[in-house]
Amino acid sequence: MTSAAQKAMNDKTARGRLEMLLAANFEGQDLFVTLTYRDADLPAKRADAVKNVRKFIKQLRAYRKPRGQELKYVYTTEGKHGEGRLHHHLVINATERDIETIRSLWPYGDMVDLEYVGARDYEELARYMTKESVEGRPVGAQMWTRSRNLEKPIVETCFVPDDTALAAPTDCTVLEREERMTEYGSYSYIKYRMPPWRRQQVRSQRAGIEDKPGPLYLT
Repeated sequence: MTSAAQKAMNDKTARGRLEMLLAANFEGQDLFVTLTYRDADLPAKRADAVKNVRKFIKQLRAYRKPRGQELKYVYTTEGKHGEGRLHHHLVINATERDIETIRSLWPYGDMVDLEYVGARDYEELARYMTKESVEGRPVGAQMWTRSRNLEKPIVETCFVPDDTALAAPTDCTVLEREERMTEYGSYSYIKYRMPPWRRQQVRSQRAGIEDKPGPLYLT
């Protein structure tokens, strides 16, 4: 495998991990936020932009803490496509008065773009947040930064007999299905998302306690 092919495979795997992380922790009513800069405040270096978004997150966490509101987030910093202007994409769990608070805590730009996570599917969101080339990224560095309080996606593997037809459980939404024949054999693949109540049930069975919604499931 060439280095380019290996890189493409690694990037695809990383996007898949981000997709599952988003699905495990954020619902449709949560927020996808884009923070931009006006000309006068545009950082000259990526490192300076990262400092700004970290400061924003710190202030938002400080705002929520005395109100008993948790902050969960994933963010990326971009600046290579389009006009090459540095900006940030964040997924944040929603609370009351988010729009006013977020805008007040971002003094570097005149526009703060917000939309609901539910406006996109998780795969599209993960792809959008990691769309820039990762050339020059340090070995082992993540494409994104996440808060420590995110739930870890459940990943289960098992052997499926050749004569078993793959099917999603009842009430699940099929997102992708594929059957392919190669020179080495054939395989089937199905990706689906469980409804919230079923994901809670699965987590409760695994942990023995009531837990939060889980991730996408791949079979």
